[in-house]
Amino acid sequence: MFKVAHYNPNDDQKWLITRFETFRFDESTFILDKFIPRPLISLIFHFDERPLIIENNPIVLEPFFVAPVIPKAIFLKFHGNMDVFIVACNPTVFSRIFNIDLSPVTKRSINLPADVFYPLWEEIRQIKYDEDRIVHFNNFITSRCRSENYQPDVIDILYQKIIEKSIKTPLHIIMEECGVSCRTLQRKFIKRTGVTPKVLMRIVRLNYLWTKINNHYAVNYQDLVFEGNFFDQAHFINDFKSIVGETPNHFFNRNLNIVELFSGKDDNNTGA
Repeated sequence: MFKVAHYNPNDDQKWLITRFETFRFDESTFILDKFIPRPLISLIFHFDERPLIIENNPIVLEPFFVAPVIPKAIFLKFHGNMDVFIVACNPTVFSRIFNIDLSPVTKRSINLPADVFYPLWEEIRQIKYDEDRIVHFNNFITSRCRSENYQPDVIDILYQKIIEKSIKTPLHIIMEECGVSCRTLQRKFIKRTGVTPKVLMRIVRLNYLWTKINNHYAVNYQDLVFEGNFFDQAHFINDFKSIVGETPNHFFNRNLNIVELFSGKDDNNTGA
């Protein structure tokens, strides 16, 4: 049996937090599928057994960490009793507030400073209900920074422009609007998100088209190429496969229930 729930943040937290997600699985649970990259980072707190990233050498995830934006899908295995609390955040804002480098690392997860986040992990672990955990996390953030005290810098602005404009606007135009040299911007952007601006743009496009299809938009290559502003069908398929590891035709014609659950595309649900 498993239960997954999503919660939207309060208006005064939307400058940093996109949503909260909770996963609760019992000992009979065994699920395996891909996590598809999304243009957000996730603060992840595990309070019981922990999932694995399935690679040549499987990686057991830490009790608490930040998952940066990643360029390619990964396989996750959830098994046994699990209690997971996730906070999906704006990467550039979070990394700046807590001075955390999100540059890619071999183990995929980024350590959070233990002196700050271990006490928070302990406190949340003692709280039973999702709503109370969310209140506690909100208080934690508010005690460190408020939206009215945060002044976006050029990396924040570039990130937001890519999120808002990259479906129809070429990346070089977006970057020119920020008025900073491309090389300097790219290096700093990777540290604040985990990926380059170009990769983030591809992830934004993929998630945009996935949402279209989930909203009963027909899987038609010609339409998807147009909607995603790709050069041609080959460009679309190559971009899609470079992130997902599957062609669009194969991906959208298989069972995506678990992929959507892992990747934040499902509605609140309970499963057996």
